[in-house]
Amino acid sequence: MKANALSLQSSVVGRANLRTYIQAAQMAGFDAIEPTKVQLDYFFNAGHTPQDVKALLGDIKISSVGWLSDIERQGHDFVVMMKEAEKLFEMSAAIGGQAVEILNGPVDWRAVESFRHNLPYQGYMGLQGLPLPEQQRLTVKNMQALADLAKDFGLSLFFEPLCWTSFPSLKEGIPLIEQAERDNLKVVVDFYHNYIAGLDAEFLAKMDKRHILGVHICNSRQRSEQIPCEEIFRDAGFYDGVIPIKEWVDAVKSTGFDGWWAYETFSKREAEEEIYRFSRYVHQELHKLVHGGGQ
Repeated sequence: MKANALSLQSSVVGRANLRTYIQAAQMAGFDAIEPTKVQLDYFFNAGHTPQDVKALLGDIKISSVGWLSDIERQGHDFVVMMKEAEKLFEMSAAIGGQAVEILNGPVDWRAVESFRHNLPYQGYMGLQGLPLPEQQRLTVKNMQALADLAKDFGLSLFFEPLCWTSFPSLKEGIPLIEQAERDNLKVVVDFYHNYIAGLDAEFLAKMDKRHILGVHICNSRQRSEQIPCEEIFRDAGFYDGVIPIKEWVDAVKSTGFDGWWAYETFSKREAEEEIYRFSRYVHQELHKLVHGGGQ
């Protein structure tokens, strides 16, 4: 993939099917797309093949595929996770994907809220309650297993720390991938999660570019002491939130990073925009931020 490639993240096209998604990326001028396993499953369940995906893509690349959740799972849950990972990695490699996103857990912020307030919760609770060093050890162990499996498929992994978890930002996430010591394990710089967790442009500018696989540009509402439920805190448009987008982009660029860039949105208003027009707008703004000037 070319330097500073622009990737159309699946959130920009909302509920569009894979064919429409790829068409929107092509018409807007994107270099790549970042589909989810859900979109791909729908396509394959309709009888299509990986070769059909490649035919639709043309010159468009697949920057990454999302996602594998709750990567710290233990016991029987670990076995289930590795089976999920193998299926996801096989599918990603078959369509020419280069990387897969991995997320720590619990992915549901409600599990964290319930734990902190000693409330009942019917679902996965992660490693909450264990000493932090033990959580680190178990998470790193799983990262190593996942990275080794991904390598068999010629894939890289990128870790996105979730801001309501025990490892809420890159400040805590980067040491995990360093401890894992796997060349194909990196991070994504997600503006939302790192802002909510208290990081700033100064921290981003000091990162080692070798750790970064990609960037998710996104905005946020003002952080608070409340558990950062995405339905509220991520309901912000491209420039409608409190994150100084250009300042953060420039901070990442100052590291010498030249991988892919994408815009990720959880804005209710943007979710209802006309897909082709909105994709062109996102490409235009990413181009300004990353490459400078107009198109």
